[in-house]
Amino acid sequence: MKRIILLVSLLTFSVTLNAQPVKSYSIDVEFFPRDARMWGYPVKNDAFMRGKTKVELASNIPDDVTFYLHGELKIDSILAADKKISYDPEKSFYRYDYSRVALKTTLPSSQISPDQKLEIHYSGFMNPSRARSLSDYMRIHINDGVYLRGYGYSPWFPVFIEPRQDTYKANFRSVKVSLPPNLKCVVGGELLSETTKTGRYTANWRPGLTDIRNIQCTARQYYRIFRDKIGVYYMNNQANGEKILDFATQLRNLFNTRLRRVHDSHSLYIIEMPQYGNISSANVVGISSQLFNAFDQSLHSKRTIAHELVHPYVHIPVKKENPFAALVMEGFPSFFQVYALEKTLKEEAFNLEKYMRKVEQNYIKRRETGKNRRGNALPPEKPILEISFDEVGSYKDQFVLSDRVWLFLYDLWQEMGSEQYDRFLKELFQWNSIHYHKFEKLVLKYLPGYKQELHLWLRTTQYPDSWRISK
Repeated sequence: MKRIILLVSLLTFSVTLNAQPVKSYSIDVEFFPRDARMWGYPVKNDAFMRGKTKVELASNIPDDVTFYLHGELKIDSILAADKKISYDPEKSFYRYDYSRVALKTTLPSSQISPDQKLEIHYSGFMNPSRARSLSDYMRIHINDGVYLRGYGYSPWFPVFIEPRQDTYKANFRSVKVSLPPNLKCVVGGELLSETTKTGRYTANWRPGLTDIRNIQCTARQYYRIFRDKIGVYYMNNQANGEKILDFATQLRNLFNTRLRRVHDSHSLYIIEMPQYGNISSANVVGISSQLFNAFDQSLHSKRTIAHELVHPYVHIPVKKENPFAALVMEGFPSFFQVYALEKTLKEEAFNLEKYMRKVEQNYIKRRETGKNRRGNALPPEKPILEISFDEVGSYKDQFVLSDRVWLFLYDLWQEMGSEQYDRFLKELFQWNSIHYHKFEKLVLKYLPGYKQELHLWLRTTQYPDSWRISK
């Protein structure tokens, strides 16, 4: 019996180890260093970066340690206990890079010092690419700015995660960014310090314990306004910056009250981004310049801000194999932007029932034609819980992850009534895990007799006439 218990313990430890090879990071990045040519690059340094990352690995690492960087970068040296160690770099297919090519670097763990710390020096370029989608604006340029998203778009720092491996959390103790003095940067977490000395701007951030997908960096010629732990970084339009700050404050209060409390220890940062730059990552929300400058005239601007802001408030930890992964990652944030507008805007500015009737009309038309409003073919309709993690990009914003999910969550709202629905949401978004039986039990707690309808909504593509809003 003792041997069996020991074996189970070892297996459990092995799974944990594989899921989290890194305990902590400290990243020191300099953008546009003056001495690019000294490092063997016979070109201008307009898109050049140099980085140093200190990594504390988990204990009992395997014989070989592997990490990935964006394909245009190169390794300058790797140290362990102040001694250079050998490594084997090669270009490799990597689905987490926007170019789909990464620099894969392998080194023997036998060369790593007992305290399991590595110091990785790297440098190179990150040029514009739209290899996958228009939102893959990963790049650095001395005039345009620095746009570096997390590993889901490009590994701009050494990332210890294999292709198709689940993500994990690591402690980012420090991310220090050095830039020309006319730029300001936002990373996420806690801003520890900002200084400008000898012609360089330096910001030191502490993201803390977070998913490695959330570590991004944005640097532009920003102005900044800050109030009540909300900072808005804008380019030129201060008036809209103030309005966005007011709206974000209202939304944050709503989400903290009705959904879950987040951002209690850190400030919230809202940044103006380039085209297609609507993002949400930890306590940083990016709004594209088009929507930033159209805030007054456009409901879409407010909806986008609400969508990007709501992500952390409706997140439930879920692995990509979980059938609820797509619903949690994009379905919930997609719908609860509408919930936010209903709760914050006057009826003449936003009519929920009218809006949902339009959603239903579009959904029925798309089901019948298999095409979107531009006449392009849609992916085949699937039950909500059969959309895989890898299919999120195909279904979000245009079909099942918007239309059907919205109609499902709206139906729950109408059947429960607003008071019961808010109680249901408050309980749901305190969860640390989700599966069908658990979700079903919660729904039936607030809506007895809904078991068959829940099955039809989530596990089939049926849409009976009796469900229609416009019946």
